[in-house]
Amino acid sequence: MGRLILRGGARADGSRADVAIDTASGLIIEVGSVSDASPDAPGDTVEDCTGKVILPAGVETHAHLDKAFLSAGVPVPADLDAGVAEWFARVGDLTHESFVERATAAVEALVARGTTTIRTHVDIATIHGLRGVHALIEVRDRMHERGLADIELVGLAAPLGGELGAPVRRLLDEAIEAGIDIVGASPDISHDPVGATTDVVDAARRSGLRMDVHTDQTIDPNLFFLPELIRQVSAHGLTGAVASHCVSLASQDIDTQRRIADQLAAAGIAVFTMPLTSLFLFGWEELVSPPRGVTAINTLRAAGVVVAAGSDNVQDPFFPFGRCDPFETAGVLALVAHLTADEAWDMVSGAARQAMGRPSVTLMPGSRADLVAIDGTNMTEALSMASEDRIVVHRGRVVSRTTTHRTLLA
Repeated sequence: MGRLILRGGARADGSRADVAIDTASGLIIEVGSVSDASPDAPGDTVEDCTGKVILPAGVETHAHLDKAFLSAGVPVPADLDAGVAEWFARVGDLTHESFVERATAAVEALVARGTTTIRTHVDIATIHGLRGVHALIEVRDRMHERGLADIELVGLAAPLGGELGAPVRRLLDEAIEAGIDIVGASPDISHDPVGATTDVVDAARRSGLRMDVHTDQTIDPNLFFLPELIRQVSAHGLTGAVASHCVSLASQDIDTQRRIADQLAAAGIAVFTMPLTSLFLFGWEELVSPPRGVTAINTLRAAGVVVAAGSDNVQDPFFPFGRCDPFETAGVLALVAHLTADEAWDMVSGAARQAMGRPSVTLMPGSRADLVAIDGTNMTEALSMASEDRIVVHRGRVVSRTTTHRTLLA
């Protein structure tokens, strides 16, 4: 099948980096001046990456593909509760075809902008049963067949806990049987947060699946259920667990932040933060020193917690904006957490793969070739400009190429 050669590009630090990929294995076989060391051979495909930075591809850690692109005609939500109410007012009328069409469009947009690994949540609730689950399983499998992206589904079951949660527990079991990849829940907005946590932990133990739990989506320091999640995960020795959002952790005093961060690190629980949606949803009524609405990112990182980031909602009842772009997520993350461009990109790429248990991707021989080449001379410039001109490689094959043209008329 020959090689795929990305020629003329640069590494994140600006140094030259031609990349040769074995298309049969999907692995990088050479990095450097490929044209000098091994001239083009019959069967080689060459992509001109002059003026582009070649990076490990982006990872979407936390999408909601079942909700994507539903914002038309939806009132702008003033808070999380308003978004939840609007979603439940609409979801009962959504068809299988609507779920598939919108999720497919979101995946294709993510891939075109440099994301080749996607974790998406899909709601499980009595109001619509497993309609979204079956639709997103279809999308996941179809995207795998097309070779566009690796997708994993989190069954976001709510409400859980107690007698009220019994029907949803049954639906979660059915979703596991149907083929979801990860179990999830939202204990922080449950009538019984401890019971909801117990239910999702039990589901993970019984199924052997990982868990990814929405928790503490609030700036109120009194609503703080992360310690209970840590306690149960630690007690049962679960691995690969993720706590998503953890917003109210940033509202705790610094000693509490550090203590919880140490406990998360000891338990091996990663934290996913979603800066775009969180910045939008939280702090509307705080007119003096409004909170940023994201977790205690740097306290967590200092303690050795694996922290990654995702876009969360895109043009839906919770967040009317967003463009399915890892460079958008990383750019906002760098601003809100005072990170370098390299640190921010790692949180939507390397750290994200680590937290999700995925193989690492580097510009080194032997690495899997999941890459994005984007206009720029170094990482900071690439993140600052976030050009739409991109070449995306998944498993050693070019899966998207975007080229724009600019004409100044004066």
